[in-house]
Amino acid sequence: MLTLSLEKPGAKAPKKLQLSLSKGARFTVKIAWECEADHQDDVDVHALEASNSGNGARVTKLESVLSTYNTKKMNPKGGVLATNTDGSFATPSGGLSHSGDIRVQGNYETITIDGSRIPDGVNEIPLFATVHKADHGSEHESDHDSDDEAAFADIEVCTVTIAGEDGKELGFYKLSDEFGEFNVVQLGSIMLSEDGSWEYAPVGRGFTGTINDVLAQFS
Repeated sequence: MLTLSLEKPGAKAPKKLQLSLSKGARFTVKIAWECEADHQDDVDVHALEASNSGNGARVTKLESVLSTYNTKKMNPKGGVLATNTDGSFATPSGGLSHSGDIRVQGNYETITIDGSRIPDGVNEIPLFATVHKADHGSEHESDHDSDDEAAFADIEVCTVTIAGEDGKELGFYKLSDEFGEFNVVQLGSIMLSEDGSWEYAPVGRGFTGTINDVLAQFS
């Protein structure tokens, strides 16, 4: 598993939850938030199509990074993923899809993981969330360098729910309570075991940095 700096004191190795589901199973990751009137911060959820041979999850191409920061709309100079007319976007395989960037508090964003479309060789889907100031306008390529302007403590309520296809809750986090001092949280990873079933390994590790600091841990 990836070990990030500034791990919460006393954190233990994550316990894997055996899901006993086929490789074609689907999962959803939903993030929702509410800010106080004087804070208009934006929360985003991200996922990676990664490979782990025992030395940590690794990503070798930008096409495997599902993030609003990796869309051509948000980041014209560096993004590689196309955005659909409804704002949604996906990895080329279709294994990871995002409902679209939402900057209106009281709403939510969702990632869907479709195991039947995950590329061969991908056996781990790391999940993480970030928060940043939302006063840049609708499209700014520099947003991905400004995450350190906010922290989860600035958000009154921020929750992440990870669920299986049957709606069963696999993980639930209150980011504003548990990780208030940080602006990035690794939520955990959905992992494909050798027998072809999925496991969810919760992590819950927070740190301070930018989206590029996060990606550097996986490359």
